[in-house]
Amino acid sequence: MLSKLWSRVRRRMALYKPKRFRDHYEYAAFFDARNIVLAGDDMAVLEYPDEAVQQKIFQHAVEKFDLTDRTILDVGCGLGYLKKYLDAHGVRYRSYVGVDLSEKMVSGAIKRFGPYFERRDVLAQPFAENEFDIVFLLSVLGYPISDDPFGYMNALLRELFRVARAGLVFTHLAPGRRQESSDFTVAPEDMAQWCRRNLSHDVTLDDTLGLVTYVVAVRKV
Repeated sequence: MLSKLWSRVRRRMALYKPKRFRDHYEYAAFFDARNIVLAGDDMAVLEYPDEAVQQKIFQHAVEKFDLTDRTILDVGCGLGYLKKYLDAHGVRYRSYVGVDLSEKMVSGAIKRFGPYFERRDVLAQPFAENEFDIVFLLSVLGYPISDDPFGYMNALLRELFRVARAGLVFTHLAPGRRQESSDFTVAPEDMAQWCRRNLSHDVTLDDTLGLVTYVVAVRKV
């Protein structure tokens, strides 16, 4: 009886998607809860349908820069799977740091892949300007955070671009590709144009994944 009840709780948690978070701390708490309820199914915790989709997104993101001898910051690192991907594909980066605001994500990443991860609020505890060569923000944007989700997203992208010496790579969700009331979406070309106006004129938009997700790479010039 208890096992059936727990199975129902797990199924409901896997499907539950809040329509908005008051702030990024509440967003992190949501993923802390997913780590507890969905323990044992990493892709469900991370909201990927499977690892093949996750790797496809990673592939499109990673190929935007030559990462050889680069210092990498992975913001919203989750359970650390980007580092796993980089290592599995023989990427010869100089160093990797993964940060996440979710305590459970960070502890899980350390348990799986080693001491390369830390719990950090990159807005409240900023890194130095140009501290890392490449900054990744993958599968993080997509929920509305705060009463002004565009403002929050824009502030985060500006901050991460400031930290990057060479460039920033991030993913976002395109509108009209699925029916999720919780989705915070921006049309791909609109997102690229915002980056050109506010970050750098050197922007690459990759909307070839065949998914709701697209990739944007912004280079410093």
